[in-house]
Amino acid sequence: MTEGNGHVIDPAGEARRALQAAVAAHGTQALSNAVIVDEICRDRLGGLPGEAILIGSAARSDVPALLRERIGREGTYGAIQSVAATLAQAHALDLAASLWVVREFARALGFVASGGTQPTASEMGSWSGAGSGAGGLTDQGDAMAPGGAAPPGGSAGGGPVGGGPPGGGPPGGGPVAGLTPGRPPGRWAPSRNVLGIAAAIALVAVYLGVAAAAHVSPFPAKTVASSTSQGQGQSSVGNPSPVGSPDPAPDPDPDPDPDPTPPSPFDTLLNMIPSSVQGTSNNCSNNGTAFGATAVADCTGLQGLAATAIIYYLFSDTGALSNGFSAFLTKSDFPASAQSCTTNSQFSAFITNCRDTYTSTSPATSGFVAEYVDKDNDPVIVSTDSRQLVMAVLIGTNDANLLAYWQPLQWINS
Repeated sequence: MTEGNGHVIDPAGEARRALQAAVAAHGTQALSNAVIVDEICRDRLGGLPGEAILIGSAARSDVPALLRERIGREGTYGAIQSVAATLAQAHALDLAASLWVVREFARALGFVASGGTQPTASEMGSWSGAGSGAGGLTDQGDAMAPGGAAPPGGSAGGGPVGGGPPGGGPPGGGPVAGLTPGRPPGRWAPSRNVLGIAAAIALVAVYLGVAAAAHVSPFPAKTVASSTSQGQGQSSVGNPSPVGSPDPAPDPDPDPDPDPTPPSPFDTLLNMIPSSVQGTSNNCSNNGTAFGATAVADCTGLQGLAATAIIYYLFSDTGALSNGFSAFLTKSDFPASAQSCTTNSQFSAFITNCRDTYTSTSPATSGFVAEYVDKDNDPVIVSTDSRQLVMAVLIGTNDANLLAYWQPLQWINS
């Protein structure tokens, strides 16, 4: 980075590929796990500390869960803007920086078409500042003004985020929290070379307009109609935009890719269920919703597992997950007062009518767990995964085998 130039966000697509690698290795739930995300950022983004900070902040705010929650009612791009505003406020980030990272999370989750691993020129944002600083953030296509409109004095695709005074001005937006190196960004001003080029282009455009009106070379009379259409992009008197601007406003859509249909809650839930449970004959069927869940998968006829059946419930947030767990136990006539499931803080044996919490380091998650025997005298373990907002009901025939199967969390994708 040289004096007066901004630092382009993820110029070689390394951050985008890191997010895609995380999903490929650990599933979409990895983007909600700050431990996994931080490790991948350390391994792959050592030269991009700013991007790593933004990605880590997005994981800690569980951007995937926020997107899933809002896409249904706000649409893909409305949800991206809404979640970006929430992320920016929560971590004191610049809004444009938040828009970039939320957009990349949405892309890795499949909500936005991938478009390859190399960002295009219209998708790259930049942190602009003086010298080697990283002050205010501008965006060249990803972070649009609301509704896709161009900010005052700039084009929709190339103007500073937050707009500026008519005719262009200093980029909008404040410094990105945690990324400012300690001195204020330099005053924004176009270089003399840029002004010279713009002036030359303006003179050529004026000449071409006059030539077209007079039917002189290179505009004979029979080509007046086509030359008029070519001149439609020129500014009229009073328009602060330079005549013949080399950067016409692009399509207001921040992403030329088509807006893909977001996966259904049931499809999202299936991605969290291990292939050993789903089997080759699709053991898991859509069982609607229950106990406040957004989707229910009933997996039966399991072969070679300690569980003969597992029922999965997907919830929208942690509050709904906790309420669903309690509602299920109430419906199952689970006693109101139950003993602890652990002995010396260990789940060493199946204990009938016990209820407790658990914490796992591999995979890194936690939740509630309860054990009881159903009316058919079969052992049942009910547990939640707070990381992925899933509750699972495991039904077996041997209590010790069922507990041994549950303990390494084989019932959920890590």
